[in-house]
Amino acid sequence: MIALIDLGMNNTTSIKRAFGRVGSEVKVTQKSSELENADALILPGVGTFGDGMEVLAKLELVNPIKMIVKKGIPILGICLGMHLLTEGSEENENYLGLGLISGTTEKLDPNFSDERIPNIGWCSVFIESNSILLNDLEDGEAFYFAHSYHVLCTDRMVAATIEYGNKKITAAFENKNIFGVQFHPEKSQDAGLRVLSSFLKQIKK
Repeated sequence: MIALIDLGMNNTTSIKRAFGRVGSEVKVTQKSSELENADALILPGVGTFGDGMEVLAKLELVNPIKMIVKKGIPILGICLGMHLLTEGSEENENYLGLGLISGTTEKLDPNFSDERIPNIGWCSVFIESNSILLNDLEDGEAFYFAHSYHVLCTDRMVAATIEYGNKKITAAFENKNIFGVQFHPEKSQDAGLRVLSSFLKQIKK
């Protein structure tokens, strides 16, 4: 069973439908008991870092998520969910993240007046390493993004980047059983579905 954590801050229906299209059902839940029986966790989210961590705390899911992932259960963070996997964010510095990876979340820093905050729309994603999630993709395929912050983590964890002005920023990271994507696979048509399929293959190993 794949547990889709419902923060009330994302369209879980779209993610559930996308997984259904690649042949897997998900259980939308806010219960730690259901997370503990899951084969994988999906942590989506749209909104602020502080609000996301507050919801996880109120649902008493912070420690259960940490313990489940420590056992080797795969987790996929999507958009804000990716940020919540880090140690913290300059968006809400009073809140600690889940700390599942060594990294932080920082605001996009435009160099030119035509760079958007938030960065909304389709961006070409460039593969930076031998990636589990992206192994069925061509370099430069487009995905849908909607974000004002991005993750900073060690180069060895960066699976893919996008170009933002004259900089590269993290579009996806991987560290053992921990995966994060800045883009929305559920809104990224066939390319997004292939990412979800690759995640499912990892679960079945």
